[in-house]
Amino acid sequence: MRIVIALGGNALIKKGQRGTAEEQMKTAEEAAEALKEIIENNEVVITHGNGPQVGALLLQQNATDEVPPMPLDVLDAMTQGEIGYFIQRAIMRKTNRKSVTIITRVIVDEEDTAFKNPTKPIGPFSDTRTRPNMVMDSGRGYRMVVPSPQPVKVLERKAILPLLQSGLVVIAGGGGGIPINTDGIGLEAVIDKDRCAALIAREIDAELLLIVTAVPGVYRNFGKPNQEFIKRLNIREAKELMENGEFAEGSMKPKVEAAIDFIKHGGGRAIICGLENVGEAVEGKGGTVIIP
Repeated sequence: MRIVIALGGNALIKKGQRGTAEEQMKTAEEAAEALKEIIENNEVVITHGNGPQVGALLLQQNATDEVPPMPLDVLDAMTQGEIGYFIQRAIMRKTNRKSVTIITRVIVDEEDTAFKNPTKPIGPFSDTRTRPNMVMDSGRGYRMVVPSPQPVKVLERKAILPLLQSGLVVIAGGGGGIPINTDGIGLEAVIDKDRCAALIAREIDAELLLIVTAVPGVYRNFGKPNQEFIKRLNIREAKELMENGEFAEGSMKPKVEAAIDFIKHGGGRAIICGLENVGEAVEGKGGTVIIP
């Protein structure tokens, strides 16, 4: 089976961790261990988030004048290499597969309304709002927000399929890809990795889009005493819940939107789950399945 796995950036930095190289290497290995059977028995593309990592780089830049400042698209590229390395190392140590990381560029529309309405949380969580561009992220703390435009085209998409067919696990679309305009010029934004994963899954005719996050699946009234786990959602039901404000911007909402996009364009299955129940989810026994 051909599977695209969207691995959350927070899956590499657990709550309470600083995000050191040692911590990220260890959690990457834990993720590879959880995904071992899937990786070894399928054609797999892994995308990953970069919110904590790119936010940390941005904070480092703002903290000193001793190093030359880099724009956000360059920081996106830096985290693609960093996290790709962690994941490749983990795959080598925990599975019998070999892997490759593609530094991936993604065209976005410069007129996308996201540039005027930043919603994508990045960086570490804070107990207080210390900057004007910080918002509460799903009740977990305050984080910086940046523009998150819709991905239009993955430039390196034609490289993915031959690498898959050669037997490699492909790590692509890291951090949602490097946002560029049609002239190849980088833009100050971070593309949502789930939306990018859905686009890649469509372009390579994947049979399954597996969105792995910090919770076991989708909930109604998430974080409240009456929260309710949802095993199955059709597109109409998912849209109604979004319209009612059930899913947070920059958190669960883009995951559900990505799943809907994949299914609407002929994708086989889309599942949202956690690392702890990923095996059950692929077998149809766990996670939240999005259906037509």
